[in-house]
Amino acid sequence: MSKKTMTILFAVFVALVGIFFIQKYFGQPSRKPASLSELKLEFDPQAVQYIQVFKQDYPDSGIYFARRDTGWVIVNEHNTAAKKEEVQKIFDDLQAVTGTVRGESEDLYGDFEIGERNALQIKFLGADNSQLLHIYVGKGGPDGHTCFVRLPASPRVFLANQNFISRFAAWAAPPEKRLPTDRWLNLRVSPMKSQDLAAFKLHTPKVDYEFVQETVPPVDSGAAPTKIWKQVSPTKGDILEENKIKSLQSAVGNLNAQGVANPDYATGFGLEKPQYSVTVNDTIGNSGLVVFSDKIDTLEQRYVLLKGQPTVYRINKGVFERIFVTPFEKPKEPKKPAGK
Repeated sequence: MSKKTMTILFAVFVALVGIFFIQKYFGQPSRKPASLSELKLEFDPQAVQYIQVFKQDYPDSGIYFARRDTGWVIVNEHNTAAKKEEVQKIFDDLQAVTGTVRGESEDLYGDFEIGERNALQIKFLGADNSQLLHIYVGKGGPDGHTCFVRLPASPRVFLANQNFISRFAAWAAPPEKRLPTDRWLNLRVSPMKSQDLAAFKLHTPKVDYEFVQETVPPVDSGAAPTKIWKQVSPTKGDILEENKIKSLQSAVGNLNAQGVANPDYATGFGLEKPQYSVTVNDTIGNSGLVVFSDKIDTLEQRYVLLKGQPTVYRINKGVFERIFVTPFEKPKEPKKPAGK
């Protein structure tokens, strides 16, 4: 092979290599590093012991969660248990959240409602109050399913694919207005679900009513046994039919409060020696006692305690009457036509 041919081949090789690198590095659109152009939050969920959510300059407006051995509680709602699934969703959404940059100047904070004085803040803290995560949340995005967020010490604003303003019901709310806790409170009072009840007892000022679930052998030897509810006490007076006992069983097993109260306010309303209470039992020996206070206001609300638990619940008149009044009401006679 001549020297001239070798020179030509070498030149072609160099040209091809050059084209390869040009296409590799300049043929693709330029992108910023993901850490600069995309939102990604990193934290260890197991290390989080406290969650704080509040409006800037108004910490008393917030919701404060704390991890306990029994689960999450809402500290500023008298340490009432929080709904586990709702708290878990906070973690899930923050771990999965993504977003792209929509602004990189503090001058735009007003447009995003994400300044120091009006943003919603979410903080995750460790056992020693060390800060594990801190984000500022501005207004909701244009589609209703997103919101603007930023991280401390950075002017960069992202449009996140989650709406945390909606999650905490903080839209268009004055910063001093307390964030609602209804969504987060576990207001279930009954210690057992309806389907788990094997017996229950109602204590009233005049009489105690006891109901048990019995297994009835089948008439046909090939059929399965059935379970029925019976009233075992009293045996005279108001005797409920099974359909009414089943309705009462449902009301007892699904007893939920409408709110919680400061335990200091519950003294003096008869919870120490209650006139009304419900005792529940299941098939494996577990039991629970729910006690009801006297009327606490003109709306006839009452305080309720599940014995052994610190939370004082508040129920309305309708919930109370579904257990202690409605089942024992006599059927109303149909009105007679006028003139007869």
